[in-house]
Amino acid sequence: MNQQLSSNPHCTILIVLLGITVGCSTVKLSDIPKKPLPSAPPILTELRLELPPEGGPRRPVDMSGVSAIPNEAPQIHIVEEDRTALRALAEQDPRVNTQLGERFAYIETEEVHPHQCQVTVEENSSPNSAHLEERPLNQVMALRMTYYSYSHNSAVYVCLQENHLSSVQRDPREGYQPQEGTEEIEQAIRIARNDPRIAQDVQNLFGHAILTSPEEYRYFWVSDEAGFGNRVLWVTFSDMPESLALYFARVDLTKGQVLDAGKEPGPQ
Repeated sequence: MNQQLSSNPHCTILIVLLGITVGCSTVKLSDIPKKPLPSAPPILTELRLELPPEGGPRRPVDMSGVSAIPNEAPQIHIVEEDRTALRALAEQDPRVNTQLGERFAYIETEEVHPHQCQVTVEENSSPNSAHLEERPLNQVMALRMTYYSYSHNSAVYVCLQENHLSSVQRDPREGYQPQEGTEEIEQAIRIARNDPRIAQDVQNLFGHAILTSPEEYRYFWVSDEAGFGNRVLWVTFSDMPESLALYFARVDLTKGQVLDAGKEPGPQ
């Protein structure tokens, strides 16, 4: 019997709760030959980028085996280690320090065309609109860092080209507010968590924060209301990252204070 079973590749030994049954299966699994899996997964090689000293977009540190792409290169995100070096280079410049003031927050870094470094407001335009020129061809890209100055209550743009400061500008649009940055979110949550009205209840909860722009919601604000025109973030705390908010706080980062805080209304 053993010889008969071994000669049939489809024979299966079935172990039943009350005994052992020997039989052959008629189901054919596949005609595709099976190959053994590799003993270890393949090793991935990191492609590191650098800013060339002569200017231009970032390129691989090791150029061997890299071929040129005839079409326009896609937008490349700045890696974290680049942000640290770029910030240090920008923030040590006296012109940047003057525009930022003593209190400010970093928001983001982008690769843009040089004409996008300067914001020009057209006459009779809305506060959030800005004039952009036609994009020139074959132009050396710039790195634009966006900050928010709490000292001047305004966005500030710092541009670098070929590792040199090319421009620094305070946003001329009255009431304009860029998106909230990671530093601001962390700062707003930290300030809200220490507010005595909710401090004892939110220490072990998850914090979230989003920008509340008076310019976009001016019909819900009163011009003399606390926080109007400032950098205000709405902070919530919940049991889980995606669960309903249990507590809230409105944090004015311009003044570094909590405007109001408490328990969220409704079912908890």
